[in-house]
Amino acid sequence: MVYVNEDGPAHERATPAPQSRRSTLVYWSTKESRWKPVPSANTDSMRAARSAAAEVSEFYGHDSTQSANAKIMVANSRGHQASPEEIDQSIVMAAARHNVDPNLVRAVVKVESNFNSNAISRKGAMGLMQLMPQTARQLKVKNPFDPEQNVDAGVRHLKSLLQSYNGDVNLTLAAYNAGEGAVRRSAGVPHIAETQDYVRKITRLYYGGNGFDVSQSGASRDPVRVQRDARGVLYISNTE
Repeated sequence: MVYVNEDGPAHERATPAPQSRRSTLVYWSTKESRWKPVPSANTDSMRAARSAAAEVSEFYGHDSTQSANAKIMVANSRGHQASPEEIDQSIVMAAARHNVDPNLVRAVVKVESNFNSNAISRKGAMGLMQLMPQTARQLKVKNPFDPEQNVDAGVRHLKSLLQSYNGDVNLTLAAYNAGEGAVRRSAGVPHIAETQDYVRKITRLYYGGNGFDVSQSGASRDPVRVQRDARGVLYISNTE
């Protein structure tokens, strides 16, 4: 910025020197701990930087988060949409693998994504069991829109919560929706309208309510029970 004295003679006013055109693309230098311009002389670096910037701008340019997520959903929807058979097979396999009632998983998937393997929420939750990006990374999910990976990770998370809450389905679902911290602070299902509605919908489906006839799967409607034997081994089951 150049400051001039308006009261002084015109010939004394400073004139800014012409600026050479500089790159508008910058990168963070970990060595110098500062932003540095991408060297325009380096054709490969500039091409790569422009490509990356264009890809980011396509989704996140000046859009709101909701608009950006909508664009991502549209782009993703062009891919493979899992069939009902694929989804149910993923549920059955994951439930058997981790010893969780498949009807509980079906109820969660119904409420979370309505069986849409390409679903993305406004908050960024992805796939059938609506895994948040951080949760997906922690569970080592490479493709959250792949039914097998998504459901397996979601069921692993459900089982972990069931173990933490000694098989209490209400607390497990509340923690799946609002987080374990919210359940701990509330000493029960949090007084959050969204979470309470979430728990109510899933338990209604799980225990045979309208909109989800679990009898069609031929499985038991009994809730999950958790117990430990004399050796401390944990058993999770919906059968005697």
